[in-house]
Amino acid sequence: MDTQQNVNNEAAGNAALPNVPSIYALTCPKCQSGDLQILGTKGSKGAAIGMTLALGAVGNMIANATNKEDFSLRPIQYKCRSCKNKFESLPYVAKPEEILSKPCTINFHRLSSFVGMAVSQDVWMNGIKVGSVGNKKTISFQTMIRHNTLFVTDQYGTAFKGDYKFEAQEGGTIDVKYKRKFL
Repeated sequence: MDTQQNVNNEAAGNAALPNVPSIYALTCPKCQSGDLQILGTKGSKGAAIGMTLALGAVGNMIANATNKEDFSLRPIQYKCRSCKNKFESLPYVAKPEEILSKPCTINFHRLSSFVGMAVSQDVWMNGIKVGSVGNKKTISFQTMIRHNTLFVTDQYGTAFKGDYKFEAQEGGTIDVKYKRKFL
């Protein structure tokens, strides 16, 4: 069964609950391991290389200017750390036991950095792009599920190394500090 059909089937079964995305239970389709590396959106590495070779730093600024939409849903590429299988998936619909009764607020702080200071970086939570954040800026957003995964991509969609997994508390607030890695 493909991922989109799985999302639709689970959403139909949880009609009274909000349709909340999650990658908490995502596993490798080959070996069923949950130890996954997030690579980014499909085609992101090729786009980054092509634009940089063609236009250099100006290409990066152009790509940054054209990638300002918030709340984007695209398949994310993963690599299994156990069997090295690469695959892509949309997020799943969170199970009823994962959904919080009150949202938890996340304050994402991008700390000052000389590297990449002129371009914004995209913040993704649970497989959904929740916003773009500039150098020395903060964005806030909420989650309605208990187990969450944050990761950051460049303007092309290539994920920076590492992700941040956390457990949200009902009505709570979580401050996340980021400087090309989660601090």
